[in-house]
Amino acid sequence: MPDLKELLKELQATDKELERLTTESEAIPEKISALKDEIQGFRDGFENLKNTLTNSRKDLKLAELNLATQEEALAKYNAQLFSAKTNEEYKAFLKEIETAEKKKAEIEDQIISLMEEIEGEEAEVAKQETEHKQEIAKREAEIKEIEGGKVGLDKQINVLTDKRDRLRGEIPDDTLGIYDRIRESKGTLAVAQILEDERCSACLNPVPTQKVIEASQSENLTFCEYCGRILLV
Repeated sequence: MPDLKELLKELQATDKELERLTTESEAIPEKISALKDEIQGFRDGFENLKNTLTNSRKDLKLAELNLATQEEALAKYNAQLFSAKTNEEYKAFLKEIETAEKKKAEIEDQIISLMEEIEGEEAEVAKQETEHKQEIAKREAEIKEIEGGKVGLDKQINVLTDKRDRLRGEIPDDTLGIYDRIRESKGTLAVAQILEDERCSACLNPVPTQKVIEASQSENLTFCEYCGRILLV
């Protein structure tokens, strides 16, 4: 039968590695979710950019319609100018024409501004479309790689789980009970090594020489006087 202390040492190493891999595996869904959120963020941002361009184009069409309406009104006022019968009517038509021309100029300025905005937005959409596709592809590749890594992690976890179960099956129940209680109370480490300077590797407190001898020569378990962990040489 394998040495009990060696079994405990191997069990702790297995538990530690199993815990590390399990933690890494459990963190994967959150990593994937974060990458998917980034992808959605790129898509939403690009969609907002396209919507802005669409709205600008609508504003331009509306401004062009307003300009046509204003030009019609201006032509009407110019025609009415020659039908004025009194000086007051003539002045009133001139006032309408002045107002219409001012409004027409404002709309023309708006159209120029909108055309410039649309030109910039079209360029930005073309630029962002390429960049967004690249960023999305990059994150999708990351997700695929992470998912592939999880498959490998899960295989390692299964192998270590089987190994842990085998080791626990070779250790007496009373010893396992001690191991489990210490591990639960101390947080993972139930077994500590005696360092070369005769100190506990877990709490770094000194280990009496007698205990060093006991840990080295006795078949019984030896415990640290300070942290209560099982001491091995």
